[in-house]
Amino acid sequence: MCAIMTICSGFWESFFGYDFRMYLPWEDYLSKSRRIGALQKSLLVFLSYIIILNTVVPISLYVSVEFIRLLQSKYIDWDINMYYEPNNVPAHARTTTLNEELGQIEYVFSDKTGTLTQNIMTFNKCSIRGKLYGYVTDESGNEVQDPEKTKPIEFEEKDEDFNWYDQKLVDAIKNGDEDELNFFTLLSLCHTVMPEEKDGKIIYQAQSPDENALVSAARTFGFVFDVKFLVFIISFEQ
Repeated sequence: MCAIMTICSGFWESFFGYDFRMYLPWEDYLSKSRRIGALQKSLLVFLSYIIILNTVVPISLYVSVEFIRLLQSKYIDWDINMYYEPNNVPAHARTTTLNEELGQIEYVFSDKTGTLTQNIMTFNKCSIRGKLYGYVTDESGNEVQDPEKTKPIEFEEKDEDFNWYDQKLVDAIKNGDEDELNFFTLLSLCHTVMPEEKDGKIIYQAQSPDENALVSAARTFGFVFDVKFLVFIISFEQ
């Protein structure tokens, strides 16, 4: 655009602009020659158009960039070197900006226990209005150091990797305690998770595993964020 405007400005200066020298004299900074002075002035105008048009970004550029991001994220999904054969799990880019985010990584943290390397997040404990839940105690009131040895609570809809041992939180929800109900309502609504229905089961697609863990835990306690609710929100906003 700047080049086209510069060419047009050069033609205008050659045929018409020379007659306006009484308002903008050329002698101080341009050649007295009609052609050369017009060329010099049009080149100076080019810099002016760069300043004027620098904020003009075509919408098609945004579309092109998003298409490129989508294609690059698919390259990550199709990368056979990132396939984990023991669990039959390929790489999966949950956001189109993943490639850019990976390019900004400066430090990589890892530990021996696998908490960070496996990137598995589970909902274990919570504090609601100063009341602690998730601590398993014995008959004497002492905390059980290894709650996995006790029998987990059975839920109607439960994830395979989620276990909960504290009956107090379940009883508080059944009794309709306002704080606990508000807590799980917020967990099921305040997030960026997208639900998908597959084979009659709701699957959550989250950018971060911690969001997925919180929304999945809320679903286990009966606060389900499903596809129909999402469609209702979109229709209401429209």
